[in-house]
Parts: sequence; C-alpha cells; structure tokens
Amino acid sequence: MKIYKHWTVEKQTIFIDGRKGEITCYGGSNVSVEDARRAALEKAEKIQRKIAGEKQLFEDYEVEIREEVLETIHDGAVITRNRYGAQVLNVEKTMILDIDKPKETGGLGGLFKKMKDKRSRKAEIFDMVKNLAAAKYSQYGFRMYETYQGARVIVLGRDFDPRDSQTKMMMDEFNCDPLYTMLCVKQNCYRARLTPKPSRMRLRGYKVKYPREGNESEFQSWLSEYERLSRNFSVCKFVEQVGASHSLPEVVQLHDEATGIGYPQKLA
Repeated sequence: MKIYKHWTVEKQTIFIDGRKGEITCYGGSNVSVEDARRAALEKAEKIQRKIAGEKQLFEDYEVEIREEVLETIHDGAVITRNRYGAQVLNVEKTMILDIDKPKETGGLGGLFKKMKDKRSRKAEIFDMVKNLAAAKYSQYGFRMYETYQGARVIVLGRDFDPRDSQTKMMMDEFNCDPLYTMLCVKQNCYRARLTPKPSRMRLRGYKVKYPREGNESEFQSWLSEYERLSRNFSVCKFVEQVGASHSLPEVVQLHDEATGIGYPQKLA
C-alpha cells in the first residue's frame, strides 16, 4: 500500500519516436517534499525507458493512492480523503468484501427460483455469505453490514494478502465487485468508505485534488457543508457476524464507529 504524507508534481520532457513531448508525474514520500520530487523524476525516467523498449518496467507496479492522509492508525491502516471528499479506510491485511449482488443461479431452475422468491437482493447476499461461511470457511468470522447498494463483509481470523491468488479466488467466490477486486490488487490494500457519498445526500459534487489545487477556502466551505450533512446519514448498518468467533481488531472497531452502524439513519 503506497500512501504518502508529502507529494509533488513534476513536468518532464520525454521523446516519443524522436519527437518531444511533455508528461506530468506525481511523486510521493513519507520523508520530505524533496524526496517526493526525486520519486517523481525517477518515475519520468522509467516512463522514458519503457517507451524506449523496456516493456516489463511497470509489470508489477503498485498503484499509489494519491489522497490526503487524515489519520494513521498503524503502519498497515490509514484513513484518507478520496476524490469526491469522503473518508476512506485503507488496510493492508484485513479483508473487506464489497458485494453489490448475489451470485446468479444458472439454468431454468435458477430462473424459476428468481421469479418465485420475493426476498430482497440484499437478503440473498447475506444468505450467500452465511452458506459459504458454513460450508467452506468455518474457521473465519464474517462480519456483515448492509450498505446503500448491497453488502460489506469484513473477514476475521487471519491476514489476507490482497495480491495473493487465493485471496482473489475467495473474493470471486463471494461475488465481490470485480472493479473493487481489481483495485485491491493494483493498490495492494482493501478499502472501505467511512462517510457518505455527497450525491446520496443531495450535495453538489466537489472534485478533491491532492496535492490541493485552486481555492482552499472554497474547498473548506464545501467540506463544512459535507460534514454537517453527513451527521444525518450512515454508510452501513451491522447485520450480524457469522462463522467462527474472533475478537475485533482496532481497525474494525474504528470502522464501526465511523460508519454509524448503530444509528437508525438513511444509508448513503
């Protein structure tokens, strides 16, 4: 997981097929702005080398999370602010599943069941998780939450490497959102939004850039309104924990408090 305190942006001239071109590279560092500048220049140099023919330079590249750091819980858990202003928990080893829909049941039998069964899509997701937890993953605890779109599930019992093939296989089994699964691999971490989406609170959008650009007072004004409205919404509601009994890590306790799981408020 690459999240940095210091960022800088560098414009560099490179050559593409003998012609000059300009690229913009961001560099990050937890040491200093100067060290971030060095990282940006190194990235530009690698891009030039890739264009020149070193095809495998970025093959195993870990995507940086260029977001403002709001709180560092420990080395493997950080809260940042994303591009539309929400707070996000980033964790390296605690598996978080984002599930928007249950797995489709194939064949005519599945079609008949789908037509006959009136349970909500969310209830089907929770049933799917419980069935998998009991049948195949009974050694783990599965903490289930209802979200605006579907379900969030936090897996307890051991650390999970986001880039391990077995991790991806497990995420696919639980029908985790494919885009989210891909980002977990690229960014080498799991992410969970802690505060509401502005659009679901009928708040005008604001594109949050980092390093910040433009009028800081305009952003602060928007942020004050966002935080005021956020108090009337929850990101998720706790449903139940199934499977093996495991104590809650600090990051899960923080997640539960920040997302407002115990309040009967609208989901956003």
